[in-house]
Amino acid sequence: MPARRNAQPRADVGVLAREAVISFLQDASMATAEREAVRAGAAATGAEATVAAGFTKIAAASPEPAAMPQSAISAASDAAAESVAWRAALKRIEEAAAKVEEDIAVAHRAYVELQAGAGAAAEAAVRAAESAMASAGTAVEAERQVKISVRQVRQNVLITTVLVAIVVIVLALATTNVH
Repeated sequence: MPARRNAQPRADVGVLAREAVISFLQDASMATAEREAVRAGAAATGAEATVAAGFTKIAAASPEPAAMPQSAISAASDAAAESVAWRAALKRIEEAAAKVEEDIAVAHRAYVELQAGAGAAAEAAVRAAESAMASAGTAVEAERQVKISVRQVRQNVLITTVLVAIVVIVLALATTNVH
């Protein structure tokens, strides 16, 4: 049976894929946050406006942000809202990547079990073939012995027939001489 391969390299591939996805998404999140900070002068719409309004109320209640210009507070709140959204998306992706990694590990264990089962089945098949080959050899030898025995029986029948013929002839001669 072939030696089992180390299961570690396959798990490393899953970990590396997960880390690559996470790194890519973090880079994308940072780039988006930077672009939004540059566009700070743009007006917020829809959900962004709601989030911005909430942050504006909080900012108005605290003494320090009041000194900041309203556009800076709006830009910061927009970036913060998008950052929260990206973090939530990143968390879901990390969870999905962990699930994929776990599924890969389960599949690899199943593959190893199937491989071990296939090895055991192959060994059993080899043993059965060896047994069949030995049985075939025994059958060939038995057939050879039967042929030898049949030849001997034929010879014995022939000899017995000749002896019976001789006995019949001798009896026939003995009974004719006596008369």
